[in-house]
Order: sequence, then structure tokens, then C-alpha cells
Amino acid sequence: MNGSRQQNVISPTVFDRELTWLQFNHRVQMEADNPDNPLLERAKFLSIVTSNLDEFMQVRYHTVLEAAAGISARKVLPCGLTAEERLKRVNKTILQQQNLQYLLYEGIYSELYHQGVQLFPLYPLNDEMQARVKEIFLRELLPRLKPIPWGEELIPLPQKRLHWLVRLHPRSGRGARYVSVALPGSQRLYELPSPGDARCLIRKEDLAKMFLPLLFPEDRVEEASMFRILRNQDFVMDEHGDVATVVREMLLKRRTGDVMRLEAEERMSAEMLAMLMKRFQVPPEHRYRVTGPLDLNKLMMSLYGTLDRPDLKYPRAEPVSIPALMGGEIFTQIAARDWFLYHPYHSFEPVINFLARAADDPDVCSVKMTLYRVGSSSPVVRALAKAAENGKQVTVLFEARARFDEENNLAQGERLRRAGCHVLYGIPALKTHSKTVLVSRMENGHLRRYLHLGTGNYHDGTARLYTDMCLFTADPQLGEDAARFFYGLEGSGPTFSLEQLVDAPGRLKTRLLSLIDREKQHALAGKASGIIAKMNSLLDAEIIAALYDAGRSGVHIRLIVRGICTLIPGVPRLSENIEIVSIVGRHLEHARAFRFENGGMPEYYLSSADWMPRNLVKRLELMFPLKDPACQRAVDSILALQLADNVKSWRLDSSGNYTRKHAVAATVNAQEILLANLGAVMTGQWQRGIPADARAE
Repeated sequence: MNGSRQQNVISPTVFDRELTWLQFNHRVQMEADNPDNPLLERAKFLSIVTSNLDEFMQVRYHTVLEAAAGISARKVLPCGLTAEERLKRVNKTILQQQNLQYLLYEGIYSELYHQGVQLFPLYPLNDEMQARVKEIFLRELLPRLKPIPWGEELIPLPQKRLHWLVRLHPRSGRGARYVSVALPGSQRLYELPSPGDARCLIRKEDLAKMFLPLLFPEDRVEEASMFRILRNQDFVMDEHGDVATVVREMLLKRRTGDVMRLEAEERMSAEMLAMLMKRFQVPPEHRYRVTGPLDLNKLMMSLYGTLDRPDLKYPRAEPVSIPALMGGEIFTQIAARDWFLYHPYHSFEPVINFLARAADDPDVCSVKMTLYRVGSSSPVVRALAKAAENGKQVTVLFEARARFDEENNLAQGERLRRAGCHVLYGIPALKTHSKTVLVSRMENGHLRRYLHLGTGNYHDGTARLYTDMCLFTADPQLGEDAARFFYGLEGSGPTFSLEQLVDAPGRLKTRLLSLIDREKQHALAGKASGIIAKMNSLLDAEIIAALYDAGRSGVHIRLIVRGICTLIPGVPRLSENIEIVSIVGRHLEHARAFRFENGGMPEYYLSSADWMPRNLVKRLELMFPLKDPACQRAVDSILALQLADNVKSWRLDSSGNYTRKHAVAATVNAQEILLANLGAVMTGQWQRGIPADARAE
């Protein structure tokens, strides 16, 4: 047996996808432990880590389980592990991260006390506090609490909600019975009157537990402990059915997905925990006894939103406005030149103004747009609806399969349809992920097209949190390509004949492989070569193989990859010319930008697509060139700045470990420099005053 296993041992050619994702979450977790971050920002990072872990359990964990239970469970994967070994490592990593979550919570909890913020039960309730607590319970919580006899649930318990399991003993003396009670989904923290300067907060579950006996006047509450469940939310959808119908059917399936994880209070009795495990068919390795409050995601975000303490948060930074793109002459300005914007450092308002002006401009004939995620009260949706009401031809591909935003997208799409827009909910078998607006306008008897192309969603909320790049242009060829792209979408056919826009799944992967190979050929010929690529995730096997090949041929490759990265850098004779860094800071790095040296005549591209199979093969994506020299210089400078970051940057080594980069001669925090002096970054002037060795780093 040992000999057989030994023969299967191979040198890994890539890292494992799931483990590298968990490594990213660990880097986020380290920001929650970073004393250089303001205290409430650390609480926010703690929230994000929990949210990420929840999503991993909902979306990815079942694939790890199925692989470990399959007939090939002991086959060695390209990462060098068997599926069984990977499952063990994934389980261990999740447990470590969850344990660390509560250690970090205790630290933040203690530091808040020294900052004048007390969370119950750190303080006793005086008479005024007790009166307020009872008032909140009777007015806000009691009407929404509904006990359900255990074992008689008419519908499956919803996932992620906080529930009590309560053991009751009738006062008449009969045997114990059990009920579950869902905690209402209202605010998580309440502030109580305090006699001193301290802010006194109480969690909703602690407040409600004080009065649980009021729900059961005929019984005695013997035990009440909290739990929550996480269900599998990843279901295969019919690729050929009507998209909206298929999505609605999938949403129903999510209510009954298998329970991937059971979380219970540490004080829950063994008897009650066993009941839960049996009820949800959860093995021991899928349950977790929580040493603190359940669901740190909502708790920490509630804490962040409740406390108006600027001294405990990042200094407020207003995005840079572009007056030329905010007036009524926006089309004239775009016709005169291309405009590159970098959100959230640049305001998102020009994008909204672009759509609002298109809605009102009598010369605009049509507006066509792809939407993936929007806010619940989106100004983008309002502008599109107004355009249709004003008689414009409005076509919106509103992708209904944006994970966890499906219901909102269907609702917003219906709102647009009622306003007179032609709404498509997606193309069967292909999720539309491109970020494109095409405005057609009659000028002096001729049709002129105006484009907005971006790397991120048209979501006015995340535009303040995520870093994304975009281009406003009236370039005739790009406009013609965009028109062909939308003709294809409206015809429900993903075949396009594009000249300069590069579409997936049609040509994007082939084009990227060609661009990488061109750098290889330049290197072999002794010409200038090099690749700088920034993205969220790098996973595609063919792209990775091409990068290995180019690196071995002498191409210097520098990659900025925020999250999943399965490429192994720094391996002699394989990837010693490849460097990989990940930046984790106050903004979520979301932009995709690519620079190819091209023998001394660099080419620049932005894209909605990461280098992953799902983006290159299973989605409708666009990559677009930057032609304007000023736009190219801006991207050049941003990439150079991020490669020089030695505060929020982590370097990946050949063993799969990420270590923080350290300042050599001066600290370079790319995000803070962008916030403080965007103009200097856009023109490359940020490097003044930074020692050369720091810039090279």
C-alpha cells in the first residue's frame, strides 16, 4: 500500500483552489489583528472573515466533500494532495480560522471597553436600563417571536438565522418538550441609557433571552441555547431553460439544501446538541461549538454602523469629482477624448450622470446595458427606467444568476420591464458578467456611439468600497464592436464578430494565450518583454501553463492577485521569473488590468474577467484595450504603485505561504497614497520622494 501511494506522489504543478481561497481569508483575518488599523475597522474585517467563511461553506464545501467521498478520493490531484487529504486540510484550516475569530473578538471586545464602549454583560442593568430592555422586547421582539414545536416544522428552518432551541418543562409536571424560536432579523445591537460617559450596548439575543419565559406562561424554561445552520446553496441549473424560471426554481431548492455546518453555543447541553445533529444529519466534523456570540458578521457590522466614532475608523475620504463629466456636456467631453476612472478614488457619479443625461437628452436614440449587481434602490435602475419613459429604446441584460443577488435582480428587472425597457435575464448556459453601457446619439444627421466599459458592477454602494477601473470613450471601432455585442445578446446568440473588443467565451482565452506567447517570442529574440497583470483570481490551467512557459523563456512576470491563486511562483526552472503579490487593505481590490511589454510598445487592457475557467469559458465577458496615452500612463502608474506597496502587500512563495512585504527605505501604502493624492498617481508623480529601492520593491 505504501509503495503504491509512493508511486502516485508527484511534484505539485499548482496550488489547490480551495486552500488558496482560505489563505486569502486568513490575510483578511490578519487585518482584524493588525493594530495599525483603527479598532472599528478591525471589527469590520472580522465581520468580512465570517461572511467569507459562510459563503465558502455554502458554495464550495460540498464539492470538497463530494470529491473526498468519490471513487477517486485517493487519486493524487495536481496540487499533490488526494481528495481525502485536501478535505482534512480544509477542515483543519476552517477550524483554525473560526477559533482565531473568537480570540480576535475577545481582544476587540476588551479594547472597546477601554474606549468607553461596553457590551452586556460587562455592566449590570440598573432600573432605567431594565425598563428600556423590557420596552424593546415588548414592542419590537415579542410580536415577531413564534415558537415552533421541535420536530413539527412545517417548513425547513432558514439558514444563517439565529435560532433558540428551548427545553420546556410544563408546570403541570409532565415530561419535557422542545421548541425552536427564530430570532427576528432586525437590528442586532441596542443602546441602553447609561449614567456615565460609556456607551452601553446589548445584543438582541441577550435582551430577548431575559424575557423568553413570557412566551411560555404554562411552562418553565429549563434551557435555551442558540444555534444557526449553513446550507449548501450551489445547485446545478438547467442550462437550456428560460433563465428567470430556472433561477426561481433554484431559489426554492436553496431553502432545503443540505446542512453544511451547524454552529451552537458552547453552553448548549450535549443532549440538545445531539438532537440538532440528528435533526440536520450533521456529522461531528460539521458542527462547531462557538465560544462567543454567533454570527460575527452581522454583529460586527452592526457594531460598526451603530457607533459614530470617527476616532475608531479610517479617516473619511471623499472621492475625487470630475467636473467635466458631471455637467450637461458629458457627451461633448467624451467625444473629445477618452476618460479613465479608478473607483472609489474617483467618484462614481459620472457613471450615473452618463445614464441620467442619456435619459433626458433628446438626441439619444437608445441605451443598451449589461447589469450584474445593483443596489436595492439603484440610481442606475432609476435612470434606465426614466430613459424608457422618455421614449428611448432601452435594452438591459439583467443577469438573474448573480449569486445571492438573484431575487433583487429579478425584482429590479421587473421594475424596468414595467417602465418600458426590453429586459433579458441572461443567455442560457452562459452567465453575462461583462460591464458595458452603449448610448447611441444622433449628431448632425449621423449616429455616434458613446461607451462606458468597466471591470466592476454598476452598484453605487460597492463602488465606494471596491477598486474598479473604467473607460468612457466615443471610439468608433469600439462603439461598432459594442453594437455587435448587444445585437448578439438580443438575438440570444453568444457569437460576435468583434474587432477590438475581446469576448469570452469566444476569443478571450485564445487572445490571452497569444499575448503571453508573443512576450515569450520577444524574450527569445532578445527584445523587451514582460507581463504585469492584476486580477482577483488566477486558476485557469492553460493560462498558468503558458505563464510558466513564458517565464522559463525569460519573460519577467509580475502578478497582483487578490484571492485565489493556484500558480506556484519562484520554482527553479519552472517559475523563477514569476512574482505574485496580494494586496488586502481598506478597499477590496476588484479591478482587472493587464500590461504586455510587446517589444517596447506596451499594450494595455482592462477586463471584467479573471483568469479562471468560469470567466473564460462559461461567462460572457469583455476585455477592452486602452488606446489613449494618458489612460495608459495612469494604469502604468497604478500598477507600479501597487507593486511597490510594502504595507498592505503579501508575497506568495513557492511553498504556498504568504508573508507581508516589509518597508526597505520608505513605507508605500498604495491605497492610502491613492486616497491622498490621486492626481499624482495618475500622472506617475507619486514616485517623487520615494527612494529608488522602495520603488523597485
